[in-house]
Amino acid sequence: MARAPEALSLMVSGPTDGEKKQEGHGMTDTASAFGDDQLTRDLIEVIAKEGMVDLNGVGPETTLESLNIASVDFMMILAAIEEKFQVYVPMDENLSQVKDVGGLIAVFKEHIQKSQQA
Repeated sequence: MARAPEALSLMVSGPTDGEKKQEGHGMTDTASAFGDDQLTRDLIEVIAKEGMVDLNGVGPETTLESLNIASVDFMMILAAIEEKFQVYVPMDENLSQVKDVGGLIAVFKEHIQKSQQA
């Protein structure tokens, strides 16, 4: 069995009993913080839905840990990205070093764009 990336190890516990993830997407403000292209908007939508987080006010520097994205949520996001864009995103060093939402989107975009060029 593959070892969970270090970036994800901090998220394994997920939210505490007193914390609840907020639902919703906050797409308008958030999309403009990351860029306004369709691919970015689609990625943000998947992250919000599968990670069960409200991305309203979230920027590229927002850490995944601060969004309480547990490793299971991360795997759901990854699977949804792979399914939606018909792309394989390996759990490699690039992905394991991701600490923030902007980095996550950048890694996903890189794999999607490479796949589309092939």
